[in-house]
Amino acid sequence: MIGTALLIGGTTAPASADSATALPSTSYRDIVVDDVNDHVFISDPSGSSVVVTDYAGQVVKQITSENGAAGLAVSADSSTVYVALPSADAISAIDTGTLTEKNRYQTGAGTSPESLALAGGKIWFSHGATGRAGIGSVELSGSDPVITLNQSSGWYYAPTLASSPADPNVLVAGDRGLSPATLAVYDASTGLQQRVKRTFFDAPAMSDLNDFAVTPDGQNIVTASGTPYRHQVVRTSDLSANGTYPTDAYPNAVAIAPDGTVAAGGDGSQLYVFRAGAEAPLRTYSRGLQLAAGLAWAPDDNRLFAVTGDYLGAHPTLHVLIDAGKAESALTLLAPSTAVRGRPLVVTGTLSAGEQFGSGTTVEVTRTDPRTPDGVSIGSFAVAADGTFQFTDRPRVAGQVTYVVRYAGDEQHSGATDQVTVEVTK
Repeated sequence: MIGTALLIGGTTAPASADSATALPSTSYRDIVVDDVNDHVFISDPSGSSVVVTDYAGQVVKQITSENGAAGLAVSADSSTVYVALPSADAISAIDTGTLTEKNRYQTGAGTSPESLALAGGKIWFSHGATGRAGIGSVELSGSDPVITLNQSSGWYYAPTLASSPADPNVLVAGDRGLSPATLAVYDASTGLQQRVKRTFFDAPAMSDLNDFAVTPDGQNIVTASGTPYRHQVVRTSDLSANGTYPTDAYPNAVAIAPDGTVAAGGDGSQLYVFRAGAEAPLRTYSRGLQLAAGLAWAPDDNRLFAVTGDYLGAHPTLHVLIDAGKAESALTLLAPSTAVRGRPLVVTGTLSAGEQFGSGTTVEVTRTDPRTPDGVSIGSFAVAADGTFQFTDRPRVAGQVTYVVRYAGDEQHSGATDQVTVEVTK
């Protein structure tokens, strides 16, 4: 198996451990998050199933008989996950409470729906054979579903669809795998009236589009395309260039958290996390083959789900990265190797991260020794503006005395722990 290890960089582990779970599926296509029930849905087209995990990555259920399960979309209230079923010319509706299929909407013979998005009060789906694909919709407001096909036509492949977190009527479509890449922005409330004329990004500006996502403010689209080797940003207003995120070879996945934090992955390259608009990454994760469109955030902005697998997209593994939206913190301690029982012992330390800590930051210190092997707290100590701190103790027992220092973390920084041992003499 290739690329199933995705390990956090740096020397200090997060407060809660990241995890990797081999999924009971044979392929991968899409991932969505249900933030009400804390579940992750992952489609498996070859196995015609949808795998459901909890936020820790543990498999809760594998929903079978989902013919060729492809694109996924979750309703605004998280009560339903919709699944495109190209092998059944249908879209299924999964009840997120019972994790069973409650409805199935037939889209028409030969439509083979691929990608889904919710906009303008409808379910939008890409459909059709290669060379003559289009975009259709399912209207569920009446007593019976209404299927309308080819509201946008002329697509070579069934395009990937995405909606805007800021405007429920915006729908974005992109043709995957073509050179040059193609994007379009529509008003879904008007039957797909084009807001922006379909744009072809002449190579080498952008080609082989793999994934894209709309920023929370609805102003930009972050793209992942085979070339160039960076994640590009274009405006939703006119699809003009609006910056880049410097990444690595063959970008193929992007996901954006509600606060604008961008996760950007590539085929066989590192996974990067950026603050919105930043030039330098907040975090990087080590090499692992990132499957196309294999990233999703939990709404708390910090937990990132990443799917990796082999070159054929098989043997997928789900990685849960707990503090991906936080700057990684590190603690270093300095203490004398020996000390005398009952005399003052000074320990100094430094708390560091890629982003500055706020005022009032503290660390907690616990001491263990032969008399108190389970440890006893010796207090909370302030961290100075330059990240330094110190504390003084008077060890009362001879032998090895260990001081464990913990930083709990905050909304912007992960937690960190370090320890130092001193040999205390009588």
